[in-house]
Amino acid sequence: MNNIRSTCLRLFRTRTLCRTDCAASSCGPLRCISSWVFSLVDAEQRILAPRSKAVGMLHSPPCHYEQVRTRKRGTEYQPNNIKRKRTHGWIKRLSTRGGIEVILRRMLKGRKSLSH
Repeated sequence: MNNIRSTCLRLFRTRTLCRTDCAASSCGPLRCISSWVFSLVDAEQRILAPRSKAVGMLHSPPCHYEQVRTRKRGTEYQPNNIKRKRTHGWIKRLSTRGGIEVILRRMLKGRKSLSH
């Protein structure tokens, strides 16, 4: 974060990026940069936006409001028989008290398969 702030300070040759005095308030570097960015966005909207009530609808939202695209969900399960047997298998179930309770519950319910 300090690298970004020092780079911005060098680029714009200003003492601080914050609208207020940072020594007087307890704002950190992130708040300084964000207030500086928001002041630029506000100034740009005031210059470019026409004087109407639907100012927010005419322009695209700032980048921090846009949707971030990630990979699709539903591709988490990658089957592996060895891992399945070691985690949910008969030997693993009988080796712990909780596993024995799982087997007994499945017996009481009448399951055909008690474990893997």
